Amino acid sequence: MIMTVLSPVAPPEPGGTPEAVALGPLEQGEVRQVARLHEQAFPGFFLSALGEPFLVQLYRGFLKDSSAVTVVARDREGRILGAVVGTTAPAGFFKRLLQRQCLGFILASLQAVARNPAAVTRLLRAVTYRGVAPGSSGGALLSSICVVPSARGTGLGRRLLRQWTSEVARRGVSTAFLTTDANGNATVNRFYQAQGWVLSETFRTREGRSMNCYTTRTDPR
Repeated sequence: MIMTVLSPVAPPEPGGTPEAVALGPLEQGEVRQVARLHEQAFPGFFLSALGEPFLVQLYRGFLKDSSAVTVVARDREGRILGAVVGTTAPAGFFKRLLQRQCLGFILASLQAVARNPAAVTRLLRAVTYRGVAPGSSGGALLSSICVVPSARGTGLGRRLLRQWTSEVARRGVSTAFLTTDANGNATVNRFYQAQGWVLSETFRTREGRSMNCYTTRTDPR
């Protein structure tokens, strides 16, 4: 099972990059902003439907784990323009996240179920996800990447992706993988292919979604 958060959405990248953008790791005070950005970037997706409290717990987990790799783009005023998060140890990351923030996830999940009781089954699968995709051969997991609508088409998504893979390589991990929807998602699939990510497998989730798994080398060739 692949959680919706593992379906990164990136915009087309035809031109230059926005001016005066600083890239750096996610900070504690930015978690709520990034959770809101996730909701905007993934409308209608399952994790977005769980609400901001659940997403806050998710992104907070990336601050507390030494395997997490996060990159945030900020403008001159410190506003978040984009973010990418992942982990160099996906097989154990989500288990550790759940253990550390059990109470927070329980409270956030109760709010989500109160709004949508039918979501219980998928929610249980989401919180027990272990971070391994069928087509992956190990390496770092890119969990989510998104930019604000005003930055789409500026090259910011490409900069975030490259900074993230560079940081993964700096930590001694030479490969990475991600999953994204195979159908109705041509722009996103082209984006990753243009950045050198290679399709390794297509598979179906329990909900019947067809997913593409992409891999890449993070170290210089």
